[in-house]
Amino acid sequence: MPSRPYVSVITPVRNGATDIPALLTCLERQTLDREAWEIVIADDGSTDGSTDGIETADGQVRVTAGPPTNSYAARARAVDISRGVVLAFCDADCRPEPEWLERGLAALERTDVVLGRFRFEVSEPRTVWTLIDMDGTKDHRRQVDVGVGETANLLIRRELYDRVGGLDGSIAEYGDFEFVERCVAGGAELSFGADVVVWHPTRAGAKSLLRALWKYNRGYAAHAGRAGEIPDAVKLRSWVPFVQTYRSRRRWGIPAGLNRPWLAEHGVTPTRREALLALPILYLVIPYLRGAAQLLGWREGRVRRRIGGQPTRAAELHA
Repeated sequence: MPSRPYVSVITPVRNGATDIPALLTCLERQTLDREAWEIVIADDGSTDGSTDGIETADGQVRVTAGPPTNSYAARARAVDISRGVVLAFCDADCRPEPEWLERGLAALERTDVVLGRFRFEVSEPRTVWTLIDMDGTKDHRRQVDVGVGETANLLIRRELYDRVGGLDGSIAEYGDFEFVERCVAGGAELSFGADVVVWHPTRAGAKSLLRALWKYNRGYAAHAGRAGEIPDAVKLRSWVPFVQTYRSRRRWGIPAGLNRPWLAEHGVTPTRREALLALPILYLVIPYLRGAAQLLGWREGRVRRRIGGQPTRAAELHA
């Protein structure tokens, strides 16, 4: 076993047999001295052999396996067996650039939590759902201003992670935003790492995107309900067509239609047809799906609160 590494790369996976080899290849190209970091993969109940044979004899790639729970519980389990002073979170389907760790550590010298930059691997053929997926996610520059962040590209010192209580795996979704909110509530400073880059795939179909939005909004509202807070969906204005979505987008400096400046950063220019097709999805389909998911999650959170679940802070989901 080598001496204690300085950085632990933490990655959850469930049935990602095609993702893990590509991720490991990217990580092995890191410019940071290989003796300075380890990889800890948390297998969340995979049935496709995702982590078979990837552990190394020198302990620099390790696996912790458990029954299917959720990605936040899996990440927490990986942190528990990791040895690094710094934790670098990255998802199995992400592709870090070679300088990811080196630049992430440099950025962490000036702040408490680094939220790195996402670049999109745009699906082919491109669909309107691809553009909507890009429009509403992975903008860490904006998320720093809101006080939330995503564990697909995040670096933090172990001391701070432990001090705020770590990731909460008791609720399946929204665990990364809720964790970063606790860091901020504890006085931590967030910074956007513009050169701390990972590439992330986009979704191309309605089913996968809407399922993800359902799960995340349900998780957000479950956290809110457990904390005794009221999610957006309980407020009447959230059910008025167009109004709440328009106000929210304008409040955060996002165009009323597809976010063309953000898409342009990733080399994508929507066609007129794509822009028109996106409007009813942005202003009708997603808001009502979000509302229904939040009502269900809020009810679950209130039940957790009544039976004695520990409340955690859940801020408004600005999306």
